[in-house]
Amino acid sequence: MYENVRKKPKEVNNPTSIHIILFLSRLFMALLPRRHAYTSPLPEIYKIDLPNGAEFYPIRRGNVKALKLELSFAAGRPFEEKIGLATATLQLFKGGTQRKSATRLADGFDYWGSSVNLDFYIDTCGIKLFALEKYLPQTLSLLVDMLTAPRFPKSELNLYKRQQKEKLRSDQSRGDVVAYRHFTENLFGTQHPYGYNSTPETIDQITRDDLFSHYRKNYSMTGCRIFLSGNFSDQTQELIAEALGSMILAPSKPVPKILIESAPAPSKQKITLEASVQSSIRLGRRMFKRDHPDFEPMFMLNTLLGGYYGSRLMQNLREKKGLTYHIYSSLDTFLFGGYFLISTEVDKSRSELALNQIKKEIKRLQEQPVPARELETVKHYLKGSFLNYFENAFAYSELVRALSLEGGIDTFKKLLVGLENVDSSAILDLANKYFQEKDLTLVMIS
Repeated sequence: MYENVRKKPKEVNNPTSIHIILFLSRLFMALLPRRHAYTSPLPEIYKIDLPNGAEFYPIRRGNVKALKLELSFAAGRPFEEKIGLATATLQLFKGGTQRKSATRLADGFDYWGSSVNLDFYIDTCGIKLFALEKYLPQTLSLLVDMLTAPRFPKSELNLYKRQQKEKLRSDQSRGDVVAYRHFTENLFGTQHPYGYNSTPETIDQITRDDLFSHYRKNYSMTGCRIFLSGNFSDQTQELIAEALGSMILAPSKPVPKILIESAPAPSKQKITLEASVQSSIRLGRRMFKRDHPDFEPMFMLNTLLGGYYGSRLMQNLREKKGLTYHIYSSLDTFLFGGYFLISTEVDKSRSELALNQIKKEIKRLQEQPVPARELETVKHYLKGSFLNYFENAFAYSELVRALSLEGGIDTFKKLLVGLENVDSSAILDLANKYFQEKDLTLVMIS
C-alpha cells in the first residue's frame, strides 16, 4: 500500500491460478448481499510521547511472546552529506561498540535468541530487534549499547567498502540493476538523493569521521519513532518507554539536504550490455508525494495497469503473448517526491515487441473507458490486500509505521474513500494527464 511497506507481487508459477482467483473473487462478491457491503477495518494507533522527544507506538496483538522492536530515524539519503553515507552508517552499527567488538555484540544477541535487522528505506533508517519477551531486558541492553556507543572501527569500514565495491562490480553485469540506476538518474538527476548512485570512487570517499558525523547529526531521539509489536505485558511496555525514553543521541532534529532543482527532461535511452542475457525495460516518470490530490486515483490506475497478477500488463505480455515471466508497475512515493515505473525483463530479440505492447496498454487506458466489472474486480482485490496488514502484530506494525509518517488514520481513510470513488472517467483522465509518451522516460538495456 505504501512505498516503505508494500512488497512487489510474489511470482506465480501457474498462470491458470490467476483466472481461478479472479473467478472466485467475482463469484464471492456477487453472492454478497448489497446491504452487507465490505468495509475495510481501520487501524488503531496509540502513541506515547516520551521525555526525549521520541514517539512510542505500542502494538499489542497475537498470542506468541515474540516481540519486534523498531526504531525509525530520519537518517536516509536526504540527510546524508556524501553519497552512500546513510547506508554505510546504518550497516556499520553492527561493527561493535566502545565496550564490545562486532563478534561479541553479535554473539550477545545470538545467545539470547534475538536478532537485529538494519533496514534502509531511502528517507529513513530502521533498526529492528526481534526477541523473546522473557529475554528482552538482556537484549534491550545490547541494543541501547549499540545505539549510544557505536565504534565504527576502521577495520569494519574497510571490510564494508570491499564488499560494496565487489557487489557493485557484480551488479554492472546485471541488466535489471543497470537499468534501474540509469532510470533514477534520468528521472531525478545525478545530484539528487533519489537519483544519484554509488560508484567505487564514492565508496572510497567515506571515512570513519564521516560515519560519526552522520550519526551525531541525524540519529536523534527527537522525532524518532519507536514501534513495539507482539504479545507483551504492561511491564515490558514500561521497560521500553523508560529505557528508550531516557536515551539521548543527537542533540537536535535532523535537517534534510534536498536540492531544489528542476527535473531533468524526459529521455529515451538504449544501452548495450554484452553481459546481459535479457533486455531490461524501465518506463516511467517523476510523480508526486502521497498528499497529492491525484494519489488515490493514481493508486487505482497503477494497480489496474500492472500492480497485481490480474493486471492488464500481466494479462497481455505474459498470459497472451508469452513475452515475459513477470512485469509490473509501481507508484513509489517518498517524503520529498515519487515516481511511476513499469518494469520487465524480456528476451533481447523481443524487446521492441514488448515495449510496443506496453505502449498499447497505456494507449488503451487513454482511449477506452475501463469496464465497470474490471474496475470492481480491482477494488475488491485492493480491499482484500489491505487485510494482510491486520493478519498479525508484525504486519500491523508496518502499517502503523507507514501511517505515522503520513498523517495517521485519516490518511488510511482518505485512501479507502478515494479508491471507492474512482470511476472509469477518472482513470481515462489520469492516463491522458500523466502518460503522454513525451513525458515518459525510457531506459532499455539490451
